[in-house]
Amino acid sequence: MKLEPKDKKTLIIGGSIAAAILLYALVLSPFTGDLSRKRDLIPKKQRDLTEMKKLRDEYREIQKQLQQVQEAAARRGPLLTEIENVTKRANLNSKIVSLKPQPGTQTGDFKESMVEIKLDNITLYDLVNYVYLLEQATIRVRKLTFKPRYDNPKLINTTLLVSSAG
Repeated sequence: MKLEPKDKKTLIIGGSIAAAILLYALVLSPFTGDLSRKRDLIPKKQRDLTEMKKLRDEYREIQKQLQQVQEAAARRGPLLTEIENVTKRANLNSKIVSLKPQPGTQTGDFKESMVEIKLDNITLYDLVNYVYLLEQATIRVRKLTFKPRYDNPKLINTTLLVSSAG
């Protein structure tokens, strides 16, 4: 079947237009849409990167502090011994009812030791001073409970849960 030149020209123009529409619909439109979505994500990703750098610096600082605490714990010795030394400095030897080691946690390089301390018949001032001395010795007070005594409301019975690295 032979086409006339006019029909050939119409067919070529129509085919070219169809090819151009297909090229735009299948290649250019998805590409430009994807490109604009990616451009919109750039500021968010930059904020995420800034936040990650900030968190990295915080992580390094915490790692350095952890290493310092572990070195201090290694120099200090066992936790029970240090608690006894602090108790002697606070003149509370006679007030200790019990020292009970508790199960600690260990994650990676970090090992935590815990001890429960029960003290009876001490003043609030002595308790505050004792907590201060414990914290000065890099011993963390995790839990503190106390009850006033009924026979003498100026005295209290207290239980402390303390922990330290090492």
